[in-house]
Amino acid sequence: MRRKSGGPLRLLKDGIIAVLILVLGTLIAARLDGMNEERFSGLFAAIDGDTIARDGERFRLIGIDAPELGQSCMRDAEQWPCGREAKAYVQTLLRGGAVECSGSERDRYRRLLVRCRIGERDLAGQIVKAGYAVTTEYFLFSNEQAHAQDRKAGIWSGTFERPGDWRRENKAADMDVPLAGLLGLVRHILGW
Repeated sequence: MRRKSGGPLRLLKDGIIAVLILVLGTLIAARLDGMNEERFSGLFAAIDGDTIARDGERFRLIGIDAPELGQSCMRDAEQWPCGREAKAYVQTLLRGGAVECSGSERDRYRRLLVRCRIGERDLAGQIVKAGYAVTTEYFLFSNEQAHAQDRKAGIWSGTFERPGDWRRENKAADMDVPLAGLLGLVRHILGW
């Protein structure tokens, strides 16, 4: 009869090797994913508070949701065009230096989902910090959002409807107009 060699020490060694293999596999997968990453730099234009464009292609900033262009917010019992102001703010940021964006996935509208930097600053983080967008990821830009809330900056200066909720409600309102309603119904059924 053979005796098992190593006992608890062998088990520890096997556990360490398994963890190292798992970490190595994760690093290889991340590297392969990065190979599909597209990179863009240069001058961009703001389409709205969370979408930018360059050479006819649109790019959606990851991790944030800004008010839509037609969306209004309330401040001091008055409406203000928070969607248009968000776009104007993004445009001023885009004039602040060379913009570098990278991403590897596209959304349902075929926009490349990107993270962008202007120098050392993350573009989406700057938008959230100024109060012109909410974060859509729990940890991503949470400090920037808390900073905007504390300062009552942008949309946090009063009341606003979350952009996703506003889009859903206005899609339903489109259905009240005959032609828009038909198109809205088709968009809703097809998931556009």
